[in-house]
Amino acid sequence: MSRQTPRKARHTRQPSNLIPAVSDYESDAAAIHSHYAPPPPRTNTELNVSVLQRYLPSIQAILSIAANAVVYTFDSDSASWDKSGIEGTMFVCAQSPLPESHLPRACVFVLNRRALDNLVIDLARVSHVEIAGELVILKVEGNWEEGDKVIGLWIHNDKDETREINGAMIQESWKVARVEGAGEEPGPEAGPAMQAIGRRLSLSDLFGKQHTHQPTN
Repeated sequence: MSRQTPRKARHTRQPSNLIPAVSDYESDAAAIHSHYAPPPPRTNTELNVSVLQRYLPSIQAILSIAANAVVYTFDSDSASWDKSGIEGTMFVCAQSPLPESHLPRACVFVLNRRALDNLVIDLARVSHVEIAGELVILKVEGNWEEGDKVIGLWIHNDKDETREINGAMIQESWKVARVEGAGEEPGPEAGPAMQAIGRRLSLSDLFGKQHTHQPTN
């Protein structure tokens, strides 16, 4: 009885989609990068604007910056300045106008490094701005429940003109947003803290004769 010749093992073909593709990494990477251009690096100013817009989307540009500012509030009962607990980088910013008014807007923004509550002052709601020594004093209009507030900004003079430049920028931005934008005339020469306590005082009285109540860093 003859034996059958054993059959050769059949070669099984793999589907083409199961065969791993051979990749030339360098040529593939070159092809990918030829269609992709990384975005240009952003400047510090652009990064700061992006951060501020998370809190206030209407901010369009930063006009001036102070690395550190301390916010004080004026206590009319004791005629003294109290720390508000807000301290950090201060920005004077231009904002986009409201759709219904088209008037220029600006604000002072202090990014608080001590807590989550930042300070945002709409300069259109400031009735008076005064620079007295190391303080920029702003009288901010409040509602009928809270009334007006007097805020003092002590700006750390980390450079020779930091305090001067920021104080001047606040004043000029306020004139545009409040005086020129709203068509108002500048108020009286009396400072906002004087108006807040309802009687006229000299600056030496206001600051406790320049020694007792003047804010210090």
